[in-house]
Amino acid sequence: MPTADAAEPEPRNVTVINGDFTEPSFTSSGSGDKLAGWSVQYPYRLLPSDAAHPDNLPALLLRNKRATDQSISQRLRGVRTGAQVTVTFDDNAGGRSRACTNAQLAGGQPYTLQGSGGPQQRFTTDPGSTAWHRERTYTFTASENEPLLTFASAQTTGTWDCGPLIAKVRATYVPPPVDMKVAKNRLPAPEAFEGNESITVRTAADHCASTRTNCTYTVDTAYSYTYYDKARIIGETYFNCTRNTISHDRPVRFTGRSYDSLSQQAGINRLTTLTDNVNQQFEAGVAASSPEPWRWTTTSDRKIHETIEAGEASWIEAQPGRQRTDGWFTSDTDDPDKQIRLHVVADGPSPLVPDRIYQRTGPMTAAEKQRCRSD
Repeated sequence: MPTADAAEPEPRNVTVINGDFTEPSFTSSGSGDKLAGWSVQYPYRLLPSDAAHPDNLPALLLRNKRATDQSISQRLRGVRTGAQVTVTFDDNAGGRSRACTNAQLAGGQPYTLQGSGGPQQRFTTDPGSTAWHRERTYTFTASENEPLLTFASAQTTGTWDCGPLIAKVRATYVPPPVDMKVAKNRLPAPEAFEGNESITVRTAADHCASTRTNCTYTVDTAYSYTYYDKARIIGETYFNCTRNTISHDRPVRFTGRSYDSLSQQAGINRLTTLTDNVNQQFEAGVAASSPEPWRWTTTSDRKIHETIEAGEASWIEAQPGRQRTDGWFTSDTDDPDKQIRLHVVADGPSPLVPDRIYQRTGPMTAAEKQRCRSD
């Protein structure tokens, strides 16, 4: 197989959903039962006027009055396993008006940040200060697609309404190189999410399959490519047991088929069922990014003019052109907390690169020569 380009990729921006904590709209500092894009129980947000952020942004208090869970989390969509992710954000200590005592401010307010696959890093707001600390950074290597980013308060003393504040969460990532050594019969396992929660692959596939317009398949062109498979022998090997050169036309036929991670790793055959809505969504997604439609199977008939010298063996090898397609099924909804996403990889015969056919010849072995001498 070909090797990936060794050039160092440029960092890309990650869309952190509601990274400024402005949605839904709110009119007073306080708690609410929802915070778009984030998983959090009873979030407590400060209005820009109360947060006193230099960019006039709201702030989120990591402590919680009505739950033991003092964390907020979000999946970074579009980030792949192996990517190096850098998160930037601002922090401060505060809460409700005059909630923080001098003693609480003196030592700063501790909290942690962790991304899937990375270390849990401890931060502390600037001791003795009520000024915002701009652009703190945290870097990790993602151990899964759509890694989960989690902020959590580590403050265990004092009243709940004084704690670490965060604002203006941003992220970039350096994508991993394309791994072109993954065999077609061992494709990566599919993954599925709803909002920030992991769900079963079957649940996601069934949702997409329920109607033709439920999901859209989008090809990740950076991780989709054509390649030549390993050459394989097709047909029989001919031995020239005569003393003369043999020249003739030999008909050969070889076939190819597709593989997909949904059926291969999860036992779900929707993608290869031509009447299934998942199949239709997949083929529409491929057609939007490729000049040729997807091929599930292929059959090639060739006629090879074969020349075999005396005492030689001759065989035919085929090196099929193949196509790897990597992408996501995404449900049709504007609510980021209800959006279903299913990652699927498929590998099939490619209409974009021609198959290669070789005639190979070589001297016969001693045993083969002995067979030629026998009756």
